[in-house]
Amino acid sequence: MVDETLTDIALDVPAPRPFAAAAAGGDSEQIVSVGSLSKSCWGGLRVGWVRAASRVVTELARVRITADLSGSVLDQLVAVALMDRLDVILPKRLAELRRRRDALTSALARHVPEWRWTVPPGGLCLWIDLGRPAASALAARGLRHGVRVEGGARFGVDPGTHEHRLRLPFTLPEDVYEPAAERLAAALDGAPGRFTDPALPDWVA
Repeated sequence: MVDETLTDIALDVPAPRPFAAAAAGGDSEQIVSVGSLSKSCWGGLRVGWVRAASRVVTELARVRITADLSGSVLDQLVAVALMDRLDVILPKRLAELRRRRDALTSALARHVPEWRWTVPPGGLCLWIDLGRPAASALAARGLRHGVRVEGGARFGVDPGTHEHRLRLPFTLPEDVYEPAAERLAAALDGAPGRFTDPALPDWVA
């Protein structure tokens, strides 16, 4: 199984060829790959696809029927129209993400210079090294400062893993990141937050 939902989000490097294209002969029959428009176009468009041998696709379709009747027809029609225009949409989307990535890294460098990260050549997130196991506590305090973030433990298999990591997407407008980074720095320092309802943060990272 190969997840190719992010292969179009190649910000600084060429997009990789589909994994199945490298398979030879009968090997391609063993490959199942999945893709989606939710990363390359819009997160709210939950339309994806499976590339696999016909017998596998048939079996997956049969199992799908037992879970629900069908996906949204409107969403699928929108997806078809978008796929015809990906050569126009993707360059604009990638340029936008580069600007947002730069805005986020610049804001973090100003407000939390002790944090470390590698600028990703693709994808939608920074994987921050906090330098200490404080991610869950920081995420909780961040809510009181109006910023919702996810600690690395949420993305680990075992409880307590990645406690020194923070996942920060760069998918929001550029002007969000300066105040968001400032608020995260305040949360890190233990300053009291002013938000009494942590379920309604100003920004969600």
